[in-house]
Amino acid sequence: MTRSGDSERRKDSPDKVFKWIAALAAACLVGFVIFVIVRGSPHPATIGSAALKTPPPPVLRAGTAAPVFSLPDLNGGNPVSLSAYRGRPVVVNFFASWCPDCRAELGAMAAIARTTTGRVAVIGVDSNETSQAAATGLLASARATYPVAVDAHATVASKYLVQALPVSYFLNASGRVVGVALGPQSVASLQRWMVRLGVHG
Repeated sequence: MTRSGDSERRKDSPDKVFKWIAALAAACLVGFVIFVIVRGSPHPATIGSAALKTPPPPVLRAGTAAPVFSLPDLNGGNPVSLSAYRGRPVVVNFFASWCPDCRAELGAMAAIARTTTGRVAVIGVDSNETSQAAATGLLASARATYPVAVDAHATVASKYLVQALPVSYFLNASGRVVGVALGPQSVASLQRWMVRLGVHG
């Protein structure tokens, strides 16, 4: 019995070895295929950064003559006309009461308007507004006393290529675009824009 058992174990031994070799070879093949696939694919960080990079929205280029406009005043006063401010730099701020970033920016815009009175004109353009009462209340809370025009159907905003709010255009005394700021601005960032407009202090 002992010899017969030893003989069977010796007979089974090559089969077990073969199975182990086959399994190892299969594992190596799978590993190699995975390696080739991963090596040929972009790095995950590259994929992520590429997905996050979207083309910047179109804006009016520096040096472009800013589109003129004349719109109703939010408070019912005389129409707000861009041409009335020719001869001094102008900030045209597109906003709306429903825009959270716009609400956060209004205080800074009002502060700059107060500190540059007589040297820079700030004009608000309330675009696609859903509640003029809400806009009036927000402006009052921000102590914004500069003229605000009502661009009910975003007609003027479209001429300025505005696709999202807030957007601020900075114009020189000749009515040409110096630059544009996309997104909410702080007092500090607006002061830097004032320097670019040639207004100091």
